[in-house]
Amino acid sequence: MLHRGFGLLGHRRRAVLVTLTVLLGVLVALAAVAWTTHPAGINLPGVGLASPGGPAVADSGPRVTPCGVHLCRYGKHWFLYGATVYDPGLTEPPLSGIDNPAGTIALARAAHLNTIRLVNYLPDVGDPAAVPFDEVQWVRVDRMIAAAAGAGMTVALDLSDYRNILWNDCVNPYTADWARLVSFIANRRNTITGKRYATDPTISLVSLAGEPLPVGTHTFTATTTGAACTISYSTGDLTNFYRRTLAEWTRAAGAVPVTTGGLGYLDFDSGIDWRGIFALHDDAVCEIKTYAGMLHYAPTVAAYCARIHKPTVDEEFGWPQSAGDAARAGLFDGTMNKLRSAGIVGAAFWNLGYQVAGTSYEVNPQTPLTFGAVQRNAPSG
Repeated sequence: MLHRGFGLLGHRRRAVLVTLTVLLGVLVALAAVAWTTHPAGINLPGVGLASPGGPAVADSGPRVTPCGVHLCRYGKHWFLYGATVYDPGLTEPPLSGIDNPAGTIALARAAHLNTIRLVNYLPDVGDPAAVPFDEVQWVRVDRMIAAAAGAGMTVALDLSDYRNILWNDCVNPYTADWARLVSFIANRRNTITGKRYATDPTISLVSLAGEPLPVGTHTFTATTTGAACTISYSTGDLTNFYRRTLAEWTRAAGAVPVTTGGLGYLDFDSGIDWRGIFALHDDAVCEIKTYAGMLHYAPTVAAYCARIHKPTVDEEFGWPQSAGDAARAGLFDGTMNKLRSAGIVGAAFWNLGYQVAGTSYEVNPQTPLTFGAVQRNAPSG
């Protein structure tokens, strides 16, 4: 929905052996302390964080990686199970969303999720040279990533806000070079944890800009000038954008898998060369969105990606509350069954939050049947 990645020992005399034994005991003890402090590499709230002005924490922990057609974490196959979270001013004070990390984590844990997908954390209007680099906005992101780390969850970081800022200023996002933004994010050090985004194991995936509109010409109005404009791009422009920008991320932050973001409009001739895009060397995971006819087309995409040895994730799906709670619960169950039967190894719904309104896509305990469907579809383990 377009909303606004030793040493070598020889045989020595007894004295040397004794010394080595003592040293080994010390090392084991230190390792035990480290394990107690950071089980499975998870930072507990207030533990192991960089002190102001102090040294940064080593970037370590159970990283998410593609492993063939699966995702892996803790050294074994892992199903990404998440939701988008944000609070666009719908509740004041926000009960969850980017401005209430604790509330978000509490709700996500109740829903049995393991991943928070962050998008819409930047305003999608304003100066493209300033808005995407606003420190105030990125501190909010820092806090959410730190909260997720403390809960042993991961964050899927979506960069599509930048695409929206560009085309809302009449700049073609698919011919623009994103190198400055990529460098800024990769080199950012979380103000709460001290970890660099480029190597933070809490960030499971970075997605660039999913759901590109079908190839052709589209009309926009520049928010900074009020002038109308058209933006055109070809099949080649779109593929080259992903090739170039995925490679830029890989060079800057290769430890964190990068994806295109969820592609839609693939079930008809939209001009999007999704096979060529998903086959790009630096695209770690095939990501789709399953609105409209895309759910029925998802097995086709997953089968192709399996042939090129890549995992497939459904980055986004959802239904408004006006569909009815029972109907939404049934749709959620049906979607998850279809995704799993197609071999898709991750899903994130739109979206988790406390709003109750017919036009809202939010899922929460006040939509109990849908919330129950989210809970029972959670992966085991």
